Amino acid sequence: MTPRRTLWLIFGLALLVRLAYTLGLYLGIGAEALLAEDSVLYLGLGRDFVAQGDFVRFYDDGRGFEPETERMPLYIIWLALHQWVSGISAPLFPALTQGALDAVACVFIARTAMLLNPRLLLPAGLIAACNPTQFIVSAMILTDSLFFFFVCLMLYAAVQWLREPAWRWTLLLGLAVGLGVSTRVMLLPAVVALAILLPIAAAWLGRLRLSGFAHVLVFVAICAALQAPILARNLSHYDTAQLTSQGGAYSLLWVAPLVLEALDGTPHAEGARRMQRRYETEIGGVESENPFTRSAQMSATARRAITELGAIATVKAWLIGGAINLFSPAAILSPPVSNLPRTGFYDIPGDSKLDKLWTFMFHNDNPAYAWVLIVTFLSLLAVRAGQLMGLGFGLFQRQPDQTDSGRREVRAVLLLLLLWTLYILVVNGPIASPKYRLPIEPFGAICGAYALIAVDDWLKRRAARRQAR
Repeated sequence: MTPRRTLWLIFGLALLVRLAYTLGLYLGIGAEALLAEDSVLYLGLGRDFVAQGDFVRFYDDGRGFEPETERMPLYIIWLALHQWVSGISAPLFPALTQGALDAVACVFIARTAMLLNPRLLLPAGLIAACNPTQFIVSAMILTDSLFFFFVCLMLYAAVQWLREPAWRWTLLLGLAVGLGVSTRVMLLPAVVALAILLPIAAAWLGRLRLSGFAHVLVFVAICAALQAPILARNLSHYDTAQLTSQGGAYSLLWVAPLVLEALDGTPHAEGARRMQRRYETEIGGVESENPFTRSAQMSATARRAITELGAIATVKAWLIGGAINLFSPAAILSPPVSNLPRTGFYDIPGDSKLDKLWTFMFHNDNPAYAWVLIVTFLSLLAVRAGQLMGLGFGLFQRQPDQTDSGRREVRAVLLLLLLWTLYILVVNGPIASPKYRLPIEPFGAICGAYALIAVDDWLKRRAARRQAR
């Protein structure tokens, strides 16, 4: 089968899986099955964008419409386009198009894998097409699926640029990263990281030329230009160069309470209440009307609290959060499972996070949920073991007809993808959910594909030895 036909096969399978899953949820449960915690807010912001033609939020406390500062605008525009075309604010239409977009993302994952080894094309694409994390999250009205598409495009463009530093890959990389930042601001530090790491990797491969530095400058300029409208608005209205004002609440009400929980087992809800009271005390009960000032004050309170809790508790919270993000099965996000009555993870009693995890998995108050969790966790554990084996195979096993230059290239790309994985785990920190690992799924698919061809090679060698006897 030609690569072109293989890519069409991957796209068709991925699209079929996603449409079947989304329509199955909608027909079996209803529109609410496509909604997550923040979905109603996103749909409302989309309606406000259609009504006002601007990135604003309506407040029913008398303030009326005000600029939305907590989130980036691209996903809201995405939803607004669906609402403008259909004339309704319903989740099914955008959930279906997100499934189609995620199917295209599977194609980019497969193409990226093919750049490392043509044999990876089909297995990497099939793994991505059938990846539960991808198709479950694609059916949710959240920023994650759109963001994931730009991540896959970014990784593909970055690998292409390393293989052949050229303007077309520079422009594609700048567009992918810039639009990714416009979806979720967590990608912003990656702009700086890519501007440093890509030239270093190109120099190690002996492919860095003077034009490469111009490529980096243009890449950064494109990313900055795509943020110009939101940056200009924030400078004009709030006298700040920050893109969003969400960081303060995130640090105060999520990160700091989870570090506290890692220290002494304080439940997240109680920790959040303590942090909120501390914040109100420190500001004297008078909040600024500027959302960016409020965010800075919340962040300062959170930093002081985390410093007082200590480095050991902070590292512990990050390690536990990273482990949960890597090893929590995506099935728990799917409504047929997540809607099962049970005590939520953050409300589970326990003296420590590990104690809570043990209780949540093996002493859950809903046996059906517990069995699904245990079986899918063990399956995911086996997948992670295979991916680790595949990573080792890709890094250290020389392929037939592979040149020294090609081997160095593969190692450079895999190490960059490993750094990307560490970046995502560090940025998410103690905030734990299967959907937060979505940006590292391309790396998982490539490592899984390497594991499959390693097994295939082993079987072929074994068959050859038998024939030789």
